[in-house]
Amino acid sequence: MTRIKHEAGILSRYSLSGAINTVAGFATIFGLTALGYQPYVANAAGYLVGLVLGFFVSRRFVFRHEGKMSAQGARYLLAFALCFSINLLILRFALQAGIHEMLAQALSTSVYIVAMFLALRFFVFHQRAK
Repeated sequence: MTRIKHEAGILSRYSLSGAINTVAGFATIFGLTALGYQPYVANAAGYLVGLVLGFFVSRRFVFRHEGKMSAQGARYLLAFALCFSINLLILRFALQAGIHEMLAQALSTSVYIVAMFLALRFFVFHQRAK
């Protein structure tokens, strides 16, 4: 398989995993809200489901990586914290620059998606040369 096809496969699986993760997160949020949980609790639970699901789907389906799960989990949490912080900084600067709220959200989310992919590809699930 050529390098380009390999990378295209990873990107395709990453996109699909993002869609699955989004559905699972929203299903959790909406389900808990319908059951009467406070919005903040439902939201936190939805994000927690997304974080955990995202790790396992990325590990097995997107990057098909074996490696040490504990080390990967620690790197995943670090990558998430960094990428989410970047997301919030971009959102803040965009809003301060007068960019419409929805466009600012779209911009910061787009940067998060790309940054998280790069972090997963080259830091969390990086294949070391043998």
